[in-house]
Amino acid sequence: MRVTRVLNNNAVMVESSGEVRIVLGKAIGYGLKPGDLVDPDRVTETFAPDGSHPVDSLVAFLSEVPLRVVRVARAIVERAASDLETPVTQALILTMADHLHYALERLDQGIAFAYPLRWEVAQLYPRELSVGREGVRLVGDRLGRQLPDDEAVALAMHLVNARFARAGLDATVRMTEQIGQILRIVESSLGVQLDPDSMSVARFVTHLRYLFVRMHDRRLFADASSGLLAAIRKAHPAAYACAERIAVVLRLDEAALTQDELLYLTLHVARLSQDMA
Repeated sequence: MRVTRVLNNNAVMVESSGEVRIVLGKAIGYGLKPGDLVDPDRVTETFAPDGSHPVDSLVAFLSEVPLRVVRVARAIVERAASDLETPVTQALILTMADHLHYALERLDQGIAFAYPLRWEVAQLYPRELSVGREGVRLVGDRLGRQLPDDEAVALAMHLVNARFARAGLDATVRMTEQIGQILRIVESSLGVQLDPDSMSVARFVTHLRYLFVRMHDRRLFADASSGLLAAIRKAHPAAYACAERIAVVLRLDEAALTQDELLYLTLHVARLSQDMA
């Protein structure tokens, strides 16, 4: 690896086999100049330009964000990989590092940031929130900075986005808001009190999450026969009516549900209702 540009004391742009990389390591850039060789044993992080992170933006970002913040971001992502089976990707590490960097800047400036989806995240994504809390703890242990507890919510949302939406955090926020709204529709339509900690609710939420992914990808299940839908409607009239109300909410942002999706949603609502009885 040969240096093409020294970004800072801990970050260097290199070229190897005709490909550009940004490598990080403690004091890896100290005393180097373009044309020098980089000791590979000193490299702790390597990033490559891609469609989401062209070389200019990658250089600008890694020139600004401290190495220790990137390392904590990687530790959080690796914890998510262990606990949630979330893939360790360059995109997620950079996203996590970016969030931590600006969270620390807000802390320095005394700016408090409110996360309105605290309740929804705690109820819908408890495992992701657990990793987010671990992330806040890691920041305290490794960087000596105590982030507000609510930052765990934001870290959890990034992990949810990486696992399900894959279309930016705005889509994940919208999905979380709508899932909370759907759960309230189920309660009001069927006259039940949902236990957010129950396996039944967790199973229903999982169905909704994957439904959102299919809607975003425009890969909804093909229409079922009208006869089958009519049979399900007759067997579970209250669940079907509830599913229709849910479909109206979903239709506000996405394409209308197919009959097949409405059928599966009815069955999931019916099962949830039975479990809560």
